[in-house]
Order: sequence, then structure tokens, then C-alpha cells
Amino acid sequence: MANTHIEGRVVRIARPADVLYSLFTDLTNFTRNMPADMMDRANINATPDTLLARYQGFEIGMKICERTPFNRIRYEQYGSSPIPFTFTVLLNDLGTGTSDFQLIMDSELSGMFKMMLGGKLQEIVDKVTDEIERALGV
Repeated sequence: MANTHIEGRVVRIARPADVLYSLFTDLTNFTRNMPADMMDRANINATPDTLLARYQGFEIGMKICERTPFNRIRYEQYGSSPIPFTFTVLLNDLGTGTSDFQLIMDSELSGMFKMMLGGKLQEIVDKVTDEIERALGV
């Protein structure tokens, strides 16, 4: 198994780092605007520290494993996901009510899985970054 390291681009967010930190350190925030039928269909359960979804016999989840106030939040695999991973959110407060945001993903993938999933994982990181920029960007 080899580490697959994927970095999203740095985006400017129109919020101070302490506000973003509060948002990303409570995983129930990730489900607040999700339609109820989707929550039921995917059997999504969220607590402030964990997020777990079960769909068609597949389970994937994450939990907060590291917090550095207003600078870094790290999530790791939670539940029985077959692929170990971590997501890291990096925040840099620019002192003007804005912050830089970056998402980094690390995963242990075998050569075969890396060929099959590497590009898809980059797409996921890019899509999440784009959506965060669209929702909160300057």
C-alpha cells in the first residue's frame, strides 16, 4: 500500500478563521441542509465528532481526530470503510475578516486501487473545494 496525497487548491473565504473552525469542528453542520429523504435513504448519522453513512451495504464515515484551534482540523476514517483515509482542513486567518482554506486528503491505496480511484479522489477534493468557495468565497 502506498500513500496517495491529494491537495485541493487554496481558496479565499469571506469569514474569519475562528468562524470556519467552529463550522468544521461540528460534523452535524454537514447535514443541516440535507433533505430528510436523503438522510433516511443513506442512513446518515451525525454527532459533533462523527459522521457515518450506510447505503446498500456500504459504510463510510469520518471522525475528528485532531483540532488545532483556528488553524487545522483533521478527520480520519470512521466505521468499516474499506479504504483508510484522512482529510485535513487548513485555515489561515488573513486578519481582514477573510481566511484562506485548503483541503488535503491522504489515503492508503494499493497500486490497483490508486489507478482506479486516484483521479476520482482528486475530483472529490476539487468538487468540495469548489462548493465551499461558491458558498463562502470572497
